Amino acid sequence: MSKKIEVFTDGSARGNTLVEVVKRLACPKCEVVVHKGGQGADSAPSVRMDGKPIDVDKLLPRS
Repeated sequence: MSKKIEVFTDGSARGNTLVEVVKRLACPKCEVVVHKGGQGADSAPSVRMDGKPIDVDKLLPRS
């Protein structure tokens, strides 16, 4: 089953790492869309799957 995964990034190192992690973990059928500048998200970096927020801290440990 394919999912739409949106990554909202502010261009920081943490945001760039998040983009790479999401792309690596996404299934081959999943659509990964990267929004730069934090557009459309409450805070960047953040991730939404099919419109639902995903806990970024579960994907990336705090540095």
